[in-house]
Amino acid sequence: MRKIILLVLLNALFFTAKSQKPEIVSIKAEGDTVMRFTVTTQSYGGQYNPKHVMAIWITDQNDVFKRTLRLAGGTYKVHLVKWNQMSSGNTIDAITGATLTSHQSHTAIWNGKDKNGNLLPDGNYKVYIEFTEDNSAQPTKPDGPWVAFPFTKGVIETQNPSDVYFTYNSQNKLVFKNLTLQTYGTTSVEQVLSGGKVEIYPNPVKDILQIRISLPEAKNLNVSIFSVDGKLVKQFYSQKYESGEHIFIWYPEAENIKSGTYFVNIAYDKKLVTYKILKQ
Repeated sequence: MRKIILLVLLNALFFTAKSQKPEIVSIKAEGDTVMRFTVTTQSYGGQYNPKHVMAIWITDQNDVFKRTLRLAGGTYKVHLVKWNQMSSGNTIDAITGATLTSHQSHTAIWNGKDKNGNLLPDGNYKVYIEFTEDNSAQPTKPDGPWVAFPFTKGVIETQNPSDVYFTYNSQNKLVFKNLTLQTYGTTSVEQVLSGGKVEIYPNPVKDILQIRISLPEAKNLNVSIFSVDGKLVKQFYSQKYESGEHIFIWYPEAENIKSGTYFVNIAYDKKLVTYKILKQ
């Protein structure tokens, strides 16, 4: 009886509060491709050419390292100067391999997660690539060529960046070509939730946020809240939920959550929808 009374009081509070519908900032399939990057490298005539080491990695828009996607180099990865500076050598969950003996085309796929497996909020990120044919960690040797391309996670877009050149021994060398950068998404909440419904209120939120999710059939459901810098601030119990309405309550004031922008992620089986909310 107390539980029913509490829910009635909460509903009254939420429906009478001044609120606006949270903005949907992303709809896509979780675990599928969020970003696909393809590139062909070409020798610049370094000491060990065509042998080289290579790395592809992700940062946020402020160059904060998020995850290594591909690394080839084994013990010689120390000569990837830029990658080491930004990643501190982190290769968790990356595709790794030995030193490359020839230049070739590479495809790197990102599923939107960081090195710890946390799904990052939509927004602006960068993909970096670097390679070297020299012992670039030595002060007498030049750093290898590297380049970064910005992209927006959560939109559908295809970019074809221009070829990239690198100056070596006073000569301008083509080092990156055949570049393609693709980001992916879907277009409707109904598609993600298979006919289900989501209500999140109030927005902006101060003391209590209610997340109501109606499921047309029993499905695995994961509800979480992230800060704007990608930090997980609330994880609700992840399990298989029966059909019907399920209510998730967040108490940001009680959890000492600072004012600012936050993202509510709702993963439904292998699909994901992300809402942006404001904490007052």
